[in-house]
Amino acid sequence: MNNFEHETDLLYGIIDSIKEAVIVFDAAHKIICINRAAKLLLGIGSTPDWEKRHYLFSQGGNTPFPIAHLPCFTSDGPDMAEAIELIVKRADGTEVIVNVSGRGLPDRHGKLSAWLAILSDISLQTKQEKEAEILEHQQNLVSVLNHMPAMIGYWDKNLINKFGNKAYEEWFGYSSENLLGKHIHEVIGDELYTLNKPYIDAVLAGQPQYFERTIVNFAGETRHTQAAYLPDGAAGQVKGFFVLVTDITALKSAQKRISESEARLRAMYDGLPFLAWMKDRDGKYIQANKHWLNAVGIANLRDLADVTDFDIWPESLAKHYLAVDQEVMLTRQQVSLTERAFDAGRETWTETIKAPIIDDKDEVLGTIGLARDITESRSAEEQLRNYSERLRLATKAAAIGICEWDLALGIGEWDERMYEMFGIPAGTPIDHQTWVASVVAEDLPRTEAKLRKLIRDQQEAHWEFRIRRKSDGALRFIQASAIIAGPAKSGVQKIVGVNMDVTNFKLIEHALRESEAHLAHAQAQAHLGSWSLNLREHSLKWSDENYRIFDIPLGTPISYERFLECVHPADRHYVQDAWQAAMRGEPYDIQHRIAVNGKIKWLRQRAELEFTGNGSFLRGIGTSQDITELKVIEKNLESSRLQLRQLAARREKAREEERKHMAREVHDELGQMLTALRMEMSLLRMKFAINNQGLAEQIRNIMELLDQTIQVTRDVATSLRPSAIEMGIVPALEWLVRKFAEQSGIQCDLLYPEDDFEMDEECAIVIFRIAQESLTNVLRHAAASKVKIAVNLDKDHYCLEIYDNGRGFDANAPNKTKSFGLIGIRERSLMLGGETTISSVPGQGTSIQVRIPANPKRPEL
Repeated sequence: MNNFEHETDLLYGIIDSIKEAVIVFDAAHKIICINRAAKLLLGIGSTPDWEKRHYLFSQGGNTPFPIAHLPCFTSDGPDMAEAIELIVKRADGTEVIVNVSGRGLPDRHGKLSAWLAILSDISLQTKQEKEAEILEHQQNLVSVLNHMPAMIGYWDKNLINKFGNKAYEEWFGYSSENLLGKHIHEVIGDELYTLNKPYIDAVLAGQPQYFERTIVNFAGETRHTQAAYLPDGAAGQVKGFFVLVTDITALKSAQKRISESEARLRAMYDGLPFLAWMKDRDGKYIQANKHWLNAVGIANLRDLADVTDFDIWPESLAKHYLAVDQEVMLTRQQVSLTERAFDAGRETWTETIKAPIIDDKDEVLGTIGLARDITESRSAEEQLRNYSERLRLATKAAAIGICEWDLALGIGEWDERMYEMFGIPAGTPIDHQTWVASVVAEDLPRTEAKLRKLIRDQQEAHWEFRIRRKSDGALRFIQASAIIAGPAKSGVQKIVGVNMDVTNFKLIEHALRESEAHLAHAQAQAHLGSWSLNLREHSLKWSDENYRIFDIPLGTPISYERFLECVHPADRHYVQDAWQAAMRGEPYDIQHRIAVNGKIKWLRQRAELEFTGNGSFLRGIGTSQDITELKVIEKNLESSRLQLRQLAARREKAREEERKHMAREVHDELGQMLTALRMEMSLLRMKFAINNQGLAEQIRNIMELLDQTIQVTRDVATSLRPSAIEMGIVPALEWLVRKFAEQSGIQCDLLYPEDDFEMDEECAIVIFRIAQESLTNVLRHAAASKVKIAVNLDKDHYCLEIYDNGRGFDANAPNKTKSFGLIGIRERSLMLGGETTISSVPGQGTSIQVRIPANPKRPEL
């Protein structure tokens, strides 16, 4: 027994001393011995579970290779069998390429009872040969790919980079060498990785992906890209994927410019106050504005395809239009037509201008047309001619002077009555200076202002002025009326005026004004409609203007009940209550609506009432002012203010979003790059600066500069949008207060309730920015030593109060009402439907209180 054990130990010692890897199998192909070299090759311990396995090898790296199929197990003798190249899986899961050979081991009786397999590691040799071949191909391919402007890369299924051309350096700041081995998340950053994750998942599932994306490159430029992710392998066996990214910024920019040009052209086209269209050489419509589409009954521009005049107009009219178009294209000249037509039995007139469309190669592409309905203007001209003739006859009988002034030449044409009125010999040439010399100097500025307003507004004007008659120097009062004749842009406009000598009426008017002092008093108050009420005489009198305002025929009997009938039903109780209050001695100055002939008007009613000694009402006089136009202006002004506030809110929201985006970009992208650069400098120092004092000093200086840059980057990101705001308003205010106290040395206390309360992000940003602006004002202007900030939830309102013990100011001073800081605070709270109260007294500090609804109805921005 001892001899057998001794022989066994000796045998194992011999096998273990062999330098090559040796495995001994029994007749059942079970491993009975593995020498040290084999254990090292296989990476296993002293008691491996490999001894129980029958499958150690694989051929081609996939199919398990049964041990029984080894050539040494099929030989009939102890001679060495032919070697076979196989792949061995190590204990740690890695693989190694080996040459396996072996022979049978006979016992003392010559019977083969065991087999010996020898494993020779040829992985390094095979790997080197393959690598050399692959390297040569790769170098050729890389040389080609590095000259391509598109980003081309390869990422394995674990998203680790295996290749990237030089274009990556331009986009993300990585050279092709530094890119290798990096995870795609690290290269493209958080935001872009999140956006591209669905495409990455899809390509790893074997589905090619094509998409467009806007990214910011290493130089900080925003670029538009077109990307393709192509899987390497079929579904379920994808080993990685290829990435091809092409810069299409120039294409996008060109498309945007074209789109914007088309939009501007379309807006300009639709903004034209007349019909406009374009046709190609075949007479097909290719463009039209909204007025033309509405006129011909076409719903939208898309329905215009292949439409010609024959699809719209009667055949005779379509042929006429076609002939005109052909003439325009043939002569290359613009034509202008005035055409008469009948629409539902009504005579209409149209002025049409057609011109050729000629490109930069001097080729005619089609025609463009403009048309406008001049029926009303022609009718007005005809009426004006008839009116002028009737007026000439009437004025001749009524001794009224008529004049016409050519605005371009400044020359007037007067009738006989005008010459007589101004005391100038008939037939004397009349120009502007002749007329000016006759007008009283005090009245000339007002008269010329009336004429300028007449020309500007193109509306009938009436005024009075005085002249000194040339013949005898007598002072005469002239009542003038004038209108503008001719189109505004025609260059041939005239002023047609009527002058009446009202000197005698003026004398009567002065006498009447003196005898009716109460009317003069009412006109002095409002210069509008007036009324008088006398209980003793049981009379209520209205001026003519009052009748006009209420649209009631002159002379119609008026009572208080008739007046109430005109008052808008919703305002009657208010008017009655105001009148009753006036009867008790309170002022009567109210605004209300009236409804007359289907129209709603706004009036301002004022009155002065007289009472007897015992307090009984005696009489009253008052005025009625039509303020409808003022109300419309007031409403438009309020609407404009609301739009401006909404615009400011939208701008502020966009600014906050941009700050948020910029802060994230600075922190995530630039911060990560600087941190990576610092790590690279640390590696550089460990590799090359250990024995080089000068280089070590240089690297240390660079790292200090990098640390400062990293800190500046963090400060910039924080100033744009503090990260604390993401955790809620209280942490954000704590950060703001701490930073303010550190920078200013001013004591700053923050008070907030112990119970947490939630605040939506938009409201939190507004509260934070108001606090930030207030502390900035304290630092700049207050000269305070202490600041207190309190934030809480009061029922359904968020409340913010900021108090400082600084120098204060006069809150009612005009210059403070224009303070942009205070305006900004008010506007921010108004954006969310809140209100701001600012209280301050010189020498006693300042208090700012802000209340914002917790669930406001936000305006649509």
